[in-house]
Amino acid sequence: MTTKSITDKIIEIRKYKKLSQKDFACKTMISPSTLSEVESKKINPSSALLVGIANAFDDINIEWLLTENGEMFKSEESESARMKIIDLIESLSEERQKEILSSIIEKRRIYDIEDFMAQLMQRDIL
Repeated sequence: MTTKSITDKIIEIRKYKKLSQKDFACKTMISPSTLSEVESKKINPSSALLVGIANAFDDINIEWLLTENGEMFKSEESESARMKIIDLIESLSEERQKEILSSIIEKRRIYDIEDFMAQLMQRDIL
């Protein structure tokens, strides 16, 4: 099995979505020149680009993008479970939400946190 780099996966996402570099950059909130440098492997993808992908393309499985785990697209089951967790956290007090986030930060890798935080920010929890 050939391992794909994150950059290769970003290119795969862009091409699958049939977007130009300019359109993809716009959707992910980075400059087209930065995306061009990432795709030509002159620079590594930034966390801002990865969060931008998570925000712009909610069907993309961020775990797949960052690791060799899973498929390109989220399954409906995993997305449903994630939404239930977010709904549960939203129903808690702000203090309890902060406690939970602190616990997650201590136990998870940064890309999991950024994806989770981006979703919480989309729902105006943070």
